[in-house]
Amino acid sequence: MTVDLRADDYAAFVERAHRQPALRRQRWARHKRFAVITVVGLGALLLSRAWNGGNVDWAPFARDFALAVALGLGALAVLVLGFERLLPVLIRMNVRRLLRQQADQPFLGVHRLDFSDEGIADTTGSVSGLVPWEAVSRVEESADYLYVMLGGLQGVIVPKRGQSDAVLDQVRGVLRRHVADVSLAGA
Repeated sequence: MTVDLRADDYAAFVERAHRQPALRRQRWARHKRFAVITVVGLGALLLSRAWNGGNVDWAPFARDFALAVALGLGALAVLVLGFERLLPVLIRMNVRRLLRQQADQPFLGVHRLDFSDEGIADTTGSVSGLVPWEAVSRVEESADYLYVMLGGLQGVIVPKRGQSDAVLDQVRGVLRRHVADVSLAGA
């Protein structure tokens, strides 16, 4: 199978990887930790200001703390939701920038992918390599791609554009034989 890999293919792969449940859970856990740190920091700041020679006037402290937490968490929620909405755009920009910076990179262009019993051989005009089946954790299919995942953010991208249904069906058959965790169309 011959594929022409473009920067958009890599951006789509990284974007999909970041939407995986495990990475989403990690991001939301970081957001929650930051929210807790914000609340604790606001409490410490307001308590230090309310401290009056060993006595604390609790009523104004509680009012100010509640207001600060509401405003702080509200602002944090807006930032987090904005970040989650902007993440795909940021991913695409960063992937394109990284690929432009590497003039001698073998990622873009024509690749020959051979799916055999040993693994997936990837050959370009300048380099070649083999991904053994033991390194493959799962396979996912989208409307436009087959993704052979090697880990959270690594994999082999197989664009479907320009491929016949017969070739794609052959590749799906090889993937089903060699990979335990396969999520393919019609699987």
